[in-house]
Amino acid sequence: MRHVLRTHDRASRRSRLRTLCLCAPLLLSSLPSAGQATSTHSGHGASGIGTFFTSVGHGITSVFLPGSASAHSHARPHHRHKTVRHKTAAPTAPEPGFGVPEGTIAAHALTSTDSTLPLVEWDGRTATLQTSAHATKPAWMAVLVTGTQLTQACEGGWVHPVDDSPTCGIPGGVSDLALTWDRSRMATAPNWQDFWDVARHPGRRGLHFGARTTLEIALLADGVAPQDVYTTLATQPGVDRAFRKLDQLRPYIVWWNTPADAGRIMEQSSALMLSAPSTEVTSVSSRVQAGAATSLFVAGTQDILRTPLFWAIPINVPADSAHHTLAQLRMHAPHLDDMPGPYPPENTPTFLTVSDTFWSRYGDALEQQFEARFGPQTP
Repeated sequence: MRHVLRTHDRASRRSRLRTLCLCAPLLLSSLPSAGQATSTHSGHGASGIGTFFTSVGHGITSVFLPGSASAHSHARPHHRHKTVRHKTAAPTAPEPGFGVPEGTIAAHALTSTDSTLPLVEWDGRTATLQTSAHATKPAWMAVLVTGTQLTQACEGGWVHPVDDSPTCGIPGGVSDLALTWDRSRMATAPNWQDFWDVARHPGRRGLHFGARTTLEIALLADGVAPQDVYTTLATQPGVDRAFRKLDQLRPYIVWWNTPADAGRIMEQSSALMLSAPSTEVTSVSSRVQAGAATSLFVAGTQDILRTPLFWAIPINVPADSAHHTLAQLRMHAPHLDDMPGPYPPENTPTFLTVSDTFWSRYGDALEQQFEARFGPQTP
């Protein structure tokens, strides 16, 4: 029995030593140095072997039970990366320009102390003015209109009042309608009587399709003195006289509606003579000099029909912008004037100022008569 027990003890010791030998290299790597161990426990009077097994115990614990730092060695903080989208500010749309008659820009006919005012040409038609004033976005910050258009726009609420006055506009220059002819086919300047003389001067004639200015021209051609035109036209016999004169010329007339239409008549040499805005005559002449057109038309200086113009601010311009625009108009005083000069004394221009008072009173009735009489002949 003793022999068996001794044999068993020896076997058990050998087994423990084998296990210790296998674990020693791993355990020793976790042991503190001998100097550290001795220094740490020398104060307690512990034996070397006690220190050894104490170190072994700590080493085993450190191998199989990782510390808190190693337990979270693969845990990384999660940061949510929010994509910040910076809204790009939409480009500010430029404010609408200042409306001027067609031909003004090429003719450099608008004078102002501010040469940077943005200009936008418009066709000068009352229907265009009314439509634009009621559009969602304004077409112009301010626009040049006739006195008759200004009265109608002011009464209709199409434009802002000016300082709470009933005028709704401030002076903006003049628009001139001149007798214009093809100088390559006529050597001398004609007058309005020559305009009707198709026997001596054969060819087409260009006239504005509308009663305003066209009836005045008809009376001038029929021998009425400029100062008597509106007195005559205010009577029914005078109206009949003007319409009869137009009937004589009807087969030769090429009607135009806008200044740009008049410009095309000149560029295409579609008429020998025509009534045309001075701005458009100058505009076409500038294109001729640049080689872009072949027109040889020139404007006369006698019995020019002159229409005063006024700046009006459309009602769809916001109030703050309207106040700013009015200040600009007063500060820089832009005005239209396209009369070339100077002139020799013997050729001083003469004018018939178109009466806005007359056309405000009789315009609707006369335009209806004109439309009924010549409407089927429109382009």
